[in-house]
Amino acid sequence: MRTTNLFIVRGHVGQAPKAFNKAAKINVATDRIWTDAKGERHEETDWVTVTILNERVAEWAIANVAKGDAVYAECRVADGSYKGKDGETVYTTDVIASAFHKLDLGSRDDPAA
Repeated sequence: MRTTNLFIVRGHVGQAPKAFNKAAKINVATDRIWTDAKGERHEETDWVTVTILNERVAEWAIANVAKGDAVYAECRVADGSYKGKDGETVYTTDVIASAFHKLDLGSRDDPAA
């Protein structure tokens, strides 16, 4: 059986992409909207940090993606760890992009977006 580790992120960039080494990290806001049992509407924003390891894509994102832009990323979730300052093990979960695109959806305040 083949397995799949696919995480799709579609949202708006919260700040300009940050370069590190030959990669980039981009914070993407995703909204969750739901109605509770009383019929009240709720909205909550989750922030996902997408890491782009492909050097050419990272360079393109740093040059062409800005705060507020709509983006789409196909990613995998990767767990890792490293030794902290005090020698303790710090565990991480990273969202690594395999595909990254800037979308033309209008502004974040556009109800049609």
